[in-house]
Amino acid sequence: MIGRLRGTIVERTVDHVVVDVGGVGYSVAVTPRTLVALPAIGEDAVVHTHLHVREDQPALFGFANTDERELVDL
Repeated sequence: MIGRLRGTIVERTVDHVVVDVGGVGYSVAVTPRTLVALPAIGEDAVVHTHLHVREDQPALFGFANTDERELVDL
C-alpha cells in the first residue's frame, strides 16, 4: 500500500493532483476539501493516501491528514 507521498505538486485540477516524488508523478484523486488544503503548484506537500485496487484499475486517493484517510480505511 502507498500510505503517503511527500513531493512537489506539479498539477492541480478540480478532482486530482499530481505529486512529483523523485521524478515520478503520482496522480492522486482528491475531494474539493482536500484540494483546498493542499499547497499551490510548485510547492512541497505531504499527501496521505489510500490505494484502492479493483480488478483492472488501481486508484490512488489523497487526503490532507491521517484522520480523513482513516475514515476510508474503516
